[in-house]
Amino acid sequence: MNDQAAAVNSNEAAAQMLNASQAGRTCDPADNAHDLSLLKPEQAQSWTEKGYFIVRGVVDPETCTEMTRKAIATFTRAEEGQSGLGGHHIGEDGSIAVEEAARVNSGEAADQRMSKLFNIHRKPIFRDFALHPEIRTIMRAILGPDAACFNSQYIFKNPGVWGQPWHQDSLYYQFDLMPQIGVWLATSRATVENGCLFVAPGSHNEPIHAVVPDARPGSNYGYLEVVDYDFSAAEPVLMEAGDVLIFHSFLMHMSNDNKSDERRSALVYHYANANTKHIGIQSKTIDFMRV
Repeated sequence: MNDQAAAVNSNEAAAQMLNASQAGRTCDPADNAHDLSLLKPEQAQSWTEKGYFIVRGVVDPETCTEMTRKAIATFTRAEEGQSGLGGHHIGEDGSIAVEEAARVNSGEAADQRMSKLFNIHRKPIFRDFALHPEIRTIMRAILGPDAACFNSQYIFKNPGVWGQPWHQDSLYYQFDLMPQIGVWLATSRATVENGCLFVAPGSHNEPIHAVVPDARPGSNYGYLEVVDYDFSAAEPVLMEAGDVLIFHSFLMHMSNDNKSDERRSALVYHYANANTKHIGIQSKTIDFMRV
């Protein structure tokens, strides 16, 4: 069986498992806010009504460029470590490098094959962002004083790379407490042409929906799709390097294919109440760090 066929089978199994354990779970709106007075009024309103808001210019562009440089270097080192199925590599430092499924064994440079790099929120420069004062204030407003960053991803979407279909992040996190909070730092500009996110405003009030595997041959591992929701009111999230999207883990979102000649990159963290416990198998990409 080749890597792409393995990815298809893996996604079918993942969909069945997650539908059985996660679909139908709900988030009590009372758990979406600890003290929203810590936010700007427009942020609090957008969070409550839409399930997301954007904070502009949190990180300077030079730092974004350095993050990308360090991510590529870490990915390259991880490729020298243990190799798993379909272009997954575990580095000696615990980072997990994942290649684009369609580019595994392509012979291209590491930065052209890189899809995601996990487990970096304890590393220099990346830890600084996890502990950024503005981000910490937002986490306290939503989650309360005992918050933790538990998942980190550096995402590359190179020219020609497919987007990820509609999904809810909480599908993937088998925890006892809801919600989790996504913090999406654009380290390059994000446009409709280069594969920006789209969100479905208000869908954070939905339960976790059942999913089907991404039907495209050669799609990445873990690409599962919500198909039973009306996405006609979807909005693009247009960002410049240094902007941050804060979003609810039940919010349905997707990304476009990159049809441009420029890379779109992002540093994505997920936060939760630090007392959260697993109710399923613990992924190797979960590492709670109090903030």
